[in-house]
Amino acid sequence: MIFIGIIGAIIQGATLPAIKITGIQDDSILKELVDASMDTIFSDIYRFLLLLAIVAVVSFIGSFLFYAYLNISALRQTTTIRSLVFNSLMKQEIAWHEKTSPGELSSRIIGDTILIEEGIGPKVGVVVQNVFTFIFCFALAFSSGFELTLYMACILPALIIVGGIMGTILGRYTKKIQDAYGVVGGIAQEAFSQIRTIASFGNEQKEIDRYVEKLKPTKKYGMIKAQTFGLGLGGIFCIIYCSYSIAFYFGTKFIHQGKMNGGDVLQVFMGVMMGAMSISGCGHLLNNFGEAAGAATKLFFIIERKPKIDSEIGEHPETPVKGEIEFRNVRFTYPARPDVEILKGISFRCQPGQTVALVGASGSGKSTVVQLLERYYEKSEGEILIDGKPIEDYNIHWIRTQIGLVSQEPTLFDATIAENIAITRPNATEEEIEAAAKLANAHDFITKLPNGYQTSTGERGLQLSGGQKQRICIARALMMNPKILLLDEATSALDNQSEKVVQAALDSASSGRSTLVIAHRLTTIKNADCIIVMDKGVIIESGTHDELMAKESVYYNLVKNQEMNVKENEITYDESEIDDSEMKQIELDDNNNSEAELLNKRETTVLSRILTNISNASFSRRNTTVTSYKRYLAYNKPVWWANLLGIIGAMFNGSIQPAFAFIFASAMNVFNKRGQELLDDGKFWALMFILLGVANFLSFYCQIGGFSTAGEYLSYTFRKEMYNSMIRQEVGFFDCSDIGTGEEAAGGATTSTGTLTAKLATEAGLVQGLNINVGSVFEIIITIVVGFTIAFFNGWKLTLILLVAVPFLFVGTFLQMYSVKNKNEEKRRVLEGSTKVSVEAIVSIKTVYALNLEGRFCKLYEEQLRAPEKRLIKKFYISSIGTGFSNAVAFFAYILGFYVGAVFIKNGELEFQNMFRVLMAIIFTAMAVGRASSIAPDYDKAAEAFGHVLEIIDRKSKIDASNPEGIKPEPFKGNISFNNLRFRYPSRPNVTVLRLGDGKIEVPEGKMLALVGGSGCGKSTIIGLLPRWYDPQHGEVLVDGHKNTEYNVKYLREHIGVVNQEPSLFNISIKDNIRYGKEDATDEEVIEAAKKANIHDFIVSLPEGYDTMVGGLGTSKMSGGQKQRVAIARAMIRNPKVLLLDEATSALDAESELIVQQALEEASQGRTTITIAHRLSTIKNADIIVVMKEGRIVEQGNHEELMAKKGEYYEMVLAGDGGVHKQ
Repeated sequence: MIFIGIIGAIIQGATLPAIKITGIQDDSILKELVDASMDTIFSDIYRFLLLLAIVAVVSFIGSFLFYAYLNISALRQTTTIRSLVFNSLMKQEIAWHEKTSPGELSSRIIGDTILIEEGIGPKVGVVVQNVFTFIFCFALAFSSGFELTLYMACILPALIIVGGIMGTILGRYTKKIQDAYGVVGGIAQEAFSQIRTIASFGNEQKEIDRYVEKLKPTKKYGMIKAQTFGLGLGGIFCIIYCSYSIAFYFGTKFIHQGKMNGGDVLQVFMGVMMGAMSISGCGHLLNNFGEAAGAATKLFFIIERKPKIDSEIGEHPETPVKGEIEFRNVRFTYPARPDVEILKGISFRCQPGQTVALVGASGSGKSTVVQLLERYYEKSEGEILIDGKPIEDYNIHWIRTQIGLVSQEPTLFDATIAENIAITRPNATEEEIEAAAKLANAHDFITKLPNGYQTSTGERGLQLSGGQKQRICIARALMMNPKILLLDEATSALDNQSEKVVQAALDSASSGRSTLVIAHRLTTIKNADCIIVMDKGVIIESGTHDELMAKESVYYNLVKNQEMNVKENEITYDESEIDDSEMKQIELDDNNNSEAELLNKRETTVLSRILTNISNASFSRRNTTVTSYKRYLAYNKPVWWANLLGIIGAMFNGSIQPAFAFIFASAMNVFNKRGQELLDDGKFWALMFILLGVANFLSFYCQIGGFSTAGEYLSYTFRKEMYNSMIRQEVGFFDCSDIGTGEEAAGGATTSTGTLTAKLATEAGLVQGLNINVGSVFEIIITIVVGFTIAFFNGWKLTLILLVAVPFLFVGTFLQMYSVKNKNEEKRRVLEGSTKVSVEAIVSIKTVYALNLEGRFCKLYEEQLRAPEKRLIKKFYISSIGTGFSNAVAFFAYILGFYVGAVFIKNGELEFQNMFRVLMAIIFTAMAVGRASSIAPDYDKAAEAFGHVLEIIDRKSKIDASNPEGIKPEPFKGNISFNNLRFRYPSRPNVTVLRLGDGKIEVPEGKMLALVGGSGCGKSTIIGLLPRWYDPQHGEVLVDGHKNTEYNVKYLREHIGVVNQEPSLFNISIKDNIRYGKEDATDEEVIEAAKKANIHDFIVSLPEGYDTMVGGLGTSKMSGGQKQRVAIARAMIRNPKVLLLDEATSALDAESELIVQQALEEASQGRTTITIAHRLSTIKNADIIVVMKEGRIVEQGNHEELMAKKGEYYEMVLAGDGGVHKQ
């Protein structure tokens, strides 16, 4: 492909010198038009025109070949680079991933490869074409006048120096800009992934400030690039005009001395001029090459990096492992925290088929043991043996096929439920998938969903509750049928009844395989063969449950802390009282068909609007064009001075080209003069060309520097405003596949974390070039106007006839623009689709590695990149036909001009000099039109991107925390009431999650409400409605007697503190994470909050203390329990009037849970608290307990009242006790 494209570029490069070879540019031949007979004239003209026709056809072929094949080559190369980078990312060790945010990596893959594609595509062909034009022209010049050509060639070192300096500076600052874009991309990806946390704490502006702070350097670097580009390009053209000055000065001297004749001087001048102009055409491309080189540096570093844990080496035994696990004096420190030893020489053994449980405080090293078995990291000292062989001897992929893992934080992928369960066994049957789901107590809730097992789980499983995700993860692990099973808090997100059923399934699944269990709920591990108690990286005791209870030591105290005091209620029961049936989950509301139909109709209407938008896209675009241009001008107001400079520069640039044609055509007469007049005229025209060079330097600096500066400002502004708009959108925006206006859909563009990150990385960058392209268009228009003015003034008849070619030029340009427009949209979808895959994989990298899904994601990524390749190639061919056609038409215009001009001269209707001025003016004007066709694709890309940018910026959030409207009643007391609620998530409009009917939940000021029930019954949904993450379709949420929709959103959220089931921390310091709940908090307040959350001691034990960085999504440097306690500290420092606790202590060990629970109970005094808990021991003191099932209220009351009823709550309490201390 590259070879064919380069050959095409060489052919195209030879066409311009070929004109010279025909002799048409030779003044002696042109003069035959005046002196020779009619037959001789037309005999020569026919010969010249025939040669020109051949050149035109060759030009078409050359242009087509190099534009088509270099475009295709660039597409395939960048696709390969993206694929290689992603493949390399999927091989790197976890420690490497922890040093770079997922968003930064994804942004780099997009942004950097776009720059590389710009640098290795047709622009390479343009350079090859221009270089060969330069070589051919200089060869012809040397053959006509060696000495004069040498004098003129003295400019080459200056050109190389200026070009080299410009390229070096551009490359350096491009790398800096891309590095900064990578950082802000990481911030954006992190923010989009944790939008609920941001909304809860009202920190949208804080996140905008954090983004803008890291974005600011790009504006400074961009300005330096803009000035460098303007100065460099202006310098190159100034030097070229100086070479023309040399030609006239020394050319007239050589004629005077008799060394050369006028024709030879003209041949040299034309050769050097065409060669210099062609090489100067490479000047503006140096920016692209500099950017491409800067962008490639980081990507090729990633591609070439060898991971420290090599997945290619190691043994692949033919038989599965038996499952013997042994740790011998293992020590370990995390690479990110080399000063903190996590494991301090632990040793233990798990025999094949045994179950070993690890218990202890959060951060004691339990999860580290699991991570070392998965070989996320390499141990520092000691040995880890599997079946008596060092774990390093096994191939890492093979050993992971022998291990099944269920992590504390359940991770699902954006696929169907069935695909998630069978993700490690893609050929599994439906029966096998359903069997695994039944074992995990997930089958019932899945079958109640409208699409059953084909229901999409959404990004990171956000469409499901925590308990539902956990059960699918368990089903996924059971599908693997591994010899070693690692359960890291596998049932932490489950309610008591589900836990009992799932725990029984896990106990059954553990039979015959070695199982390592980490658990804070000690009821789940009482049957383990060995229980190991850990503290601060050492084993302090071990034995069976009975042995450790008999010791009455650490384990005994942990168990006692978790006991549920059921004696107070004088409960007696037997096993038959416990209902082991699987919990029913959310289902389609069949009892209210009218509303279901209404919502379905609404969904259909949205779909119809999307389809209508697509079908009427061109009509809409026409209607919004004027508005868009007005908006474009408005955005340019702050940099009006830069644009004014650019316009002035473009006007001069546009005038200089036809002015040069006029001056050149006039100056040609000097070669026919003799004596002192010849020398004087030579000096005069030499000075004129120097003045033109200076004017060109200033005009290029003004145009390129001015418009580039404005473009950099716009890029900065649009990135800022796009992010500002995105971060302020309602939570539902991030769940859906429709960005819309807030009221109407907008083409069905997806809004996953990956696609939003891709939009930020691509759209604003493309718009940046709009100013430069507008400047080029303005310059071209001026050139056309001035050029045709000169042409009409010197020969209006000939000019009118030549205008016949103009429509044909526009046909070529139209073909280009039409195909480019479709190609850009296709490429945009490719980038967004592939980015979605890359973000999902990188964010969940540990799960990807544990499940051996690297190959699956690499294949998915490759499919996203390769799928539209054939369609894109077809569009490249159409576009290249347009380019070739435009170039060929220009040559046929020359043919027409020479033929008609010859006739007019012979008939006495036109003088030779005037004809030459017309032709030169038309040639330069045609070159401008040619430039228009070459920049058309870039202009169209930029204009289209501007439309997408406005679409995002203009979208109105349905729940806007920045809106100053809304009531702010004082004092905010915290009386809360949920009345007649009915709710469906925007992403699943046909699934009713809440259906309270006439039911009402009231929480008086300062009281505690506890919501309990099976996972997926709507508990977390209620919590999400209070701070207005979502609004219900029916019913109302009252706060102090007012609807929460009447409140000022920010004011409402300021009085609410939230701790979610899955703690979301940011990649900032621990101190800043705690202070996230209260911006103006003092260090003393931060420390006090940390102490209340029982995390202070751990923090101060770290080398950097409160300044320790937490790490990003998927690569956190803290355990689940540690993160949860930081999240609790963050909520407590806020001192809110309403406290929402969604499984706030689910990730904590027994000791920490007791301390933190006491702190939460103390914090609840004087404020309204709504808590969700599966551990019923944590809510027995609640003022009101509401039991929910299938989105409905089943019963209400306090603990004693509900226990006395012996209903649902009673059953849940019994299931939670589990018979460990059955009285």
